[in-house]
Amino acid sequence: MTISTKRSMFGGVRAILIAGAMSQAALLGCAPAEPAGGSGGSTNPGSGGAPGSGGASSGGASSGGANGSGGAASGGASSGGSNGSGGASTGGSTGSGGTASGGSPGNGGANGGRGGAATGGRGGGTAATGGSTGSGGSMGGGGTSGGAAQPSTGCGKANPATGSSGSPLTISGHKYYVKLPTGYDANKPYKVMIVFPPTGNPITWSEQSAGFEKTAPDAIRVYTHMSVESSGWQPNETSFFGPLLDDITSKFCMDKSRIFAGGESSGGEFAGFVGCEYGDRLRGVIPNAPKMTSWKIDPASHGGCKGNPTAIVSWSEKDNVLQQPAGGAFRDFYRTLNMCQTTSMPVAGYTDALSNCKMYDGCKPGSNTYFCMHQDPNYSNTYHGWPAFIAKMSWEVFSKL
Repeated sequence: MTISTKRSMFGGVRAILIAGAMSQAALLGCAPAEPAGGSGGSTNPGSGGAPGSGGASSGGASSGGANGSGGAASGGASSGGSNGSGGASTGGSTGSGGTASGGSPGNGGANGGRGGAATGGRGGGTAATGGSTGSGGSMGGGGTSGGAAQPSTGCGKANPATGSSGSPLTISGHKYYVKLPTGYDANKPYKVMIVFPPTGNPITWSEQSAGFEKTAPDAIRVYTHMSVESSGWQPNETSFFGPLLDDITSKFCMDKSRIFAGGESSGGEFAGFVGCEYGDRLRGVIPNAPKMTSWKIDPASHGGCKGNPTAIVSWSEKDNVLQQPAGGAFRDFYRTLNMCQTTSMPVAGYTDALSNCKMYDGCKPGSNTYFCMHQDPNYSNTYHGWPAFIAKMSWEVFSKL
């Protein structure tokens, strides 16, 4: 079961007074704003008028920050800063330049067509990406972006065995295979997306239905399978996850600080489990349509959770498959774990009924919690499937971590 553009504005006025027998001359220079595709982010402060030297400066008012051009932000244009009022510079006083305001973020635009409800398979079939989302609005960021990559021991190893859906690799009694980015570079640490399929579905479900082949082609995708397909993921299977992480990080060049995991139904619950028990090795998790089992949503039951991964909990209150849905329980669990407040704000571009995502306020930096209580009828109108928006929305969040 995750976007910025820099614009710079330079404006200035320089008055030079030459005393003596020579006549007074004035120079006025103003560098134009440097255009760039705006993404609705903030602009740098416009510099005010430069200090005038000597007597009254020629030209009167110094021009403040030039309007940020911003370009059209996809899904809501970013409004640039207004001109700072330079003020007349007299007797060497400094013009008050005024700060160019970056403008409010764009609203992100409507998240285009969601695609029809996907069908087929218990997990709900192929996830439609539903058009592009405007980048003008804020995604909340999922915490602070940045931090140096942490290369795994697999970096520098050429031609690692990836397995395939028809001939998967095996670790601790579980099958998995790996999809590498096009042009994979064994010396470049990549982000990683691990997916757990729902009960009763084959190992191919994740590649065919989760949507990360389209939304995260630049990441290493790891597609796993439960030990018994008909039984789904069980709480006692979390012990396989450590060896899986050890295995893939020793073979492939991965950024160990940017490994993510998600799943649907019992796979969504499993993503929630490992987010607690292996949260020090996972940067983010997606518990989607999780069910409730004997695994208690309580850190004390597991010797204390490790780490604080960003969590995107996705669930529909109309889910009519599960007898004990756990969407609200996992929401509260990760909201508490990540020290968030109970108040929240909508996630730009994902506010319609088919997504309805919110990000909680005041979470620990880098460890946000999102809750998407959607009404996507995916999986044969049961509202229990993998919703069409989740791969795109989650990777938008994760890619900024």
